[in-house]
Amino acid sequence: MVKTYSKGSRRRAKKSAVSSGIDLPELAPVKRREPNGQARRTAGDRDASVAVMKVRCRQVGLQPGAANLREVRGPWFGCSAGRAMAAIVTDHEERAELWDAIQHMRGVQGFYDAVIGAPSRHARGMRLLLAPEALETDADTPPVDDRTDEEKLRDATAARMRLEGWLGYTDKAARSAAMSAVLDDCAPGDAEGMVTALRCVSDGLYGRQMVWRGRG
Repeated sequence: MVKTYSKGSRRRAKKSAVSSGIDLPELAPVKRREPNGQARRTAGDRDASVAVMKVRCRQVGLQPGAANLREVRGPWFGCSAGRAMAAIVTDHEERAELWDAIQHMRGVQGFYDAVIGAPSRHARGMRLLLAPEALETDADTPPVDDRTDEEKLRDATAARMRLEGWLGYTDKAARSAAMSAVLDDCAPGDAEGMVTALRCVSDGLYGRQMVWRGRG
């Protein structure tokens, strides 16, 4: 019969041996295992969002190392418009503001489309690229909308006109690039123009003085 020893008894035995001057060889590290016998996963392996972050790394041509996995956790890496914006803008604060502009454009257009009964333009499949925590509801989740249909249409139209007014502070090509990439999820053909238009939306959204940002 093989006698087994607890972890505590082994630790005490080793401590006693050391205090007695006995030189014991180091024991080989034991790989911890899950109850099913599989090698125990690290906290990173158990994080469901890691797989999503690895996909994002591949999309922007980064190796999925620890630093890059942290980098692509920015929500703007979850869609083509956001990735194109992040490739041009490196400042984190401006990225966050321009991401707010992207989300605002989608929110305004999505609400307008829903009110008039039009199908959603925005790709539903893009939710697959969001980190799991981004899909959870919390105290910040908007309450149930109890406005009448007339009130919804009035507010949706006003928000859309306000957005179009902000986009009017850049050239037509930049405006079209933003509408195509942000609202229709097309590959940004004119990423610089898209960013220019997003800066106009950001100015309006944050209450800054509107300035002409047209090119040429």
